[in-house]
Amino acid sequence: MLKPEVLREKAKLYVESCNTRVHQAPWTMGHTRTPTAGGLYHALELAERAYKAHELPYEQGLSNMKGYDPRRFTWVYDESAENFVKVLDSETGRRADWRWFSP
Repeated sequence: MLKPEVLREKAKLYVESCNTRVHQAPWTMGHTRTPTAGGLYHALELAERAYKAHELPYEQGLSNMKGYDPRRFTWVYDESAENFVKVLDSETGRRADWRWFSP
């Protein structure tokens, strides 16, 4: 079992990683010609989970991306949350628990 301070630090790093993959990765600037498409696939996986966390409809696939932009969401560290990670929906202002974080 991890000490609480270690768990909190891991959660902070996880939040930073999620936000980087969705908001700052190469795909956000149109650089998708690499084997990983500039991180696009990671961002889409995070987006699918974020839509599920908020109980919103989601359609998989690159062709549906315009309607389900990953950048709609921001991950936040929340010390009061059970696992310290929540996801914020910028369109509704709602926060949802992020159950996929496990140290």
